[in-house]
Amino acid sequence: MQNLLNKTEFLTTDVLIIGGGSSGIWAANEIKKNNKEISVTVVDKGPEKWGGLLAMSGGDLDAVIPDESVEDWMRDIVYYWDGLCDQELVERMFTESYQRLKDYEDMGCKFLYDQNGKLKGVPQRGLNSVKLYLAKDKGCGGEHMAQSIRKRAEFSGVKQIGRVLVTDLLEKDNKIIGAVGFHTINGTFYVFQTKAVILACGQTGWKTSYMNNTSTGDWLNMSLRIGAKVKNFEFGRVWNVPKDFAWEGQTTLLPLGAKFVNQDGEDFMKKYSPIVGANTDPHFTTIGMALECRKGHGPIYFDVSNLKFDGNEAILKPNQGWQLLNYNKLCNLGMDFFKTSSEWYPQLTNTFGGLVTDIDGATNIAGLYAAGTCRSFEPGVYIGGLALSITATMGVYAGKAVVRYLEREAEFVPIDENEIEKAKQRLAGYISDTISITPKNVLDLIRAAIFPYDVSIIKNEKSLQKAMEEIQRIKMDVLPNLKANDAHTLLKLMEVTNILTTSELYLTASLLRKESRAGHYREDYPNKDEQGGLSWIILSKTDDVITVETEALPLEKYKYPINGYYSDCFDFSK
Repeated sequence: MQNLLNKTEFLTTDVLIIGGGSSGIWAANEIKKNNKEISVTVVDKGPEKWGGLLAMSGGDLDAVIPDESVEDWMRDIVYYWDGLCDQELVERMFTESYQRLKDYEDMGCKFLYDQNGKLKGVPQRGLNSVKLYLAKDKGCGGEHMAQSIRKRAEFSGVKQIGRVLVTDLLEKDNKIIGAVGFHTINGTFYVFQTKAVILACGQTGWKTSYMNNTSTGDWLNMSLRIGAKVKNFEFGRVWNVPKDFAWEGQTTLLPLGAKFVNQDGEDFMKKYSPIVGANTDPHFTTIGMALECRKGHGPIYFDVSNLKFDGNEAILKPNQGWQLLNYNKLCNLGMDFFKTSSEWYPQLTNTFGGLVTDIDGATNIAGLYAAGTCRSFEPGVYIGGLALSITATMGVYAGKAVVRYLEREAEFVPIDENEIEKAKQRLAGYISDTISITPKNVLDLIRAAIFPYDVSIIKNEKSLQKAMEEIQRIKMDVLPNLKANDAHTLLKLMEVTNILTTSELYLTASLLRKESRAGHYREDYPNKDEQGGLSWIILSKTDDVITVETEALPLEKYKYPINGYYSDCFDFSK
């Protein structure tokens, strides 16, 4: 603790990008592509050049290929998201998605083609048009993508800094002028003077298994403190994972015949949805899981006995990289996806909450932009491969927008020393030789409040209110006692403060949305609110008090009418 925050390092950069994953590096490359003279610094709390969650992904990507129709994909998405769709933004993303896929190919990344030379796609969620396109190198596709875009960034002169957590944004007259943070190993205090900041540090979440342990919403508190707004926090992402070891696979396996069964071997999702069955989003299958277990029909198993590979078994069995490590671990535990049924359970991983921005990623704070999954996009039902499309396209949008912004804002604004000291002292207030409670202790308390099935899956007023009371108790009685005696513990502490805010916003928005729509299910409000439901719930904070706004979707200017709701395919009252 002796050196914690005692040393200060000052850095000046035209653009500071917080987050070194897909969207951050895409944004950096786009800035350099448009103006080589702009200095760009990417800072990440992880190792330098690690590639973020992109490096841990399978590398599969959604794209509207030339013989497909953006209009068809849009009709699918408007239907799939129960109308809660920013149509202009999503259409723009789909229109440019194939170019991003080709960009990856130009950088040496490989996708799977069939014998006719056509990209091999896997239909998603029982929809007519939407598909993910498979990376050829199963297990290393995302890692190859991360390496490719990083190399381009290095060649372009992008500065990359690892092991630094940014904790505060500095603004003057509602305009970004800098940021501060600390090195998570040696404790050096960092001050960045900048003209613009791009937040590209992923979704908010609860540090669960697999690759979700790094998505802790590091952008959240520092954005709220300077007046930024967020939305979509009522939508939590509940995933299906094997009981003994977290893994993925359902995105490609369910369309090929895999299914979830209860202890009696019943394909229970056919009961809740004869139309779609198990080939759907985990939001719906986990509701079915919870109901089956509540009725005494648990545990739940993942049944792969009827898989139909159509001669392409090898593409789904990882043969290299981190996915091979995970696959072998499962096999060592006696679970082979392709030979045995394994017990699975729901796991709340993160929220779909994100910053409110314009179509280019600009927030309500001048010079502050969001890219990738920390900007609001999806209403809680996911499509395999969409994240890689979002991060690439949204990174490009933010990069272009920042270049245009810097054409207007050419000068650095001096940073008030008092503001730097205020941010430093806020961090110093968490430092102590005496540790009575750890970040892990607090995280366990938060999870115990948020993870029960009637808070995270089948929500109801009573359970949400009870969880909110516990979160407020943790905030008032426990959090003030949380201290750190080294830089690594301070990192974990700051993550937990963001997770606590995530939980507060998640419960607030979940209580406010008194309907069931897209990825939000209220057992006490199982129907849609046709009058007020097609609105975003927008949250902000002033003096730690949450302010609520609603914003109706501008349906009158949207191109695609709402002709049905995907969630109507399910009847959970049975």
